[in-house]
Amino acid sequence: MKLVEKYIFKQLLNNSFLILLLILSVFSLSKSVQLIELIINRGLPTIFFLKLIIYSLPQIIPILLPIILCLSIFFVYSRMNSDKELIVLQSSGISSFDLIKPVLFFSIILSLLSSYFTIFLSPKSNENFKILLYTIKNDYSSTLLQEGVFNTIGKDFTIFIKERKSDGELHNIFIHDSRDKEKYSTLIAKKGNHIRNDLTTKILLEDGSQQFQSKDKKLSILYFDKYLLDINKEKGFSFLNRWKSPSERSMYELKNPDPNSGDDINNLQAFKAEITLRQALPLNTFGFGLLIITFMLSIKFYRVENHLDTVKIFFLILVLEILAIISSNLAIKIEKMHFLNFLLIIFCSLLSLYFYGKTKKIKT
Repeated sequence: MKLVEKYIFKQLLNNSFLILLLILSVFSLSKSVQLIELIINRGLPTIFFLKLIIYSLPQIIPILLPIILCLSIFFVYSRMNSDKELIVLQSSGISSFDLIKPVLFFSIILSLLSSYFTIFLSPKSNENFKILLYTIKNDYSSTLLQEGVFNTIGKDFTIFIKERKSDGELHNIFIHDSRDKEKYSTLIAKKGNHIRNDLTTKILLEDGSQQFQSKDKKLSILYFDKYLLDINKEKGFSFLNRWKSPSERSMYELKNPDPNSGDDINNLQAFKAEITLRQALPLNTFGFGLLIITFMLSIKFYRVENHLDTVKIFFLILVLEILAIISSNLAIKIEKMHFLNFLLIIFCSLLSLYFYGKTKKIKT
């Protein structure tokens, strides 16, 4: 690699790292705003916040890499253009392809990184993310109860709490229990406290009543001083044994669905679309970068900065992202059209060849 190419490559690497750091910081901040109240006021362990962020990153990084690459190319080559570095390099005999080569090398590296995320890290992190959300919802359900609204816990409980004290004590509690489908019950208590350990989550109700209908449809009321209510998930249910969505599955699981599972049979198109999407995302990273650099080099040089060209570049990035979203959705919805995920890389390649031809004409 020539000295000039190393210089451009280093600039691309530095800019991409800073842009990635900025985007991830904004993403983490948006997540922290949602969870900070639960951590400070409700006692939700901070480790859950950190795990949610960590498990979310492998899902978004492959989607962000094409955008980061495009922005990095724009910032680096725009600065070189405004500093007249591109003029000097081209005047000294550096060809357009020599200016494109650093982008090609860098795009290949990011594409390989994207492949590692989409094929290996993202499926496992998606699965861990959903398991963690389920853990928070069930093991810390009583901690997350909101005041003044009806909170749905699983399929069997609807809980209303008028007030929660700073020490965690609950006041004026209403609970609808539908575990027994033949005999629904309603519990009303003046106060209560949640009791949680590694095995179960319970609410200790005090000074209240339980109302239920007997088999002969008569209303019965049972008054109590203390009542211990277990709000755990139903016995025998394991979240790990549930049906997994396509984004949680490994490539082997996507290619070998269970023929005895009705859900798998009904989602065969989604499985095929997920496979092609994981293959297309790394290619899109390469295609986006190639298209942006050839487009920028095909633009004529002006002594005064042309803001219209900047708008064109950002509009092109926006159009590419919109096309990526549309193609991925259509690949899922339309039968036997999962290959639509590859249309974007074909589109980028053809446009790149067109703009590269224009760069040679401009130089001539």
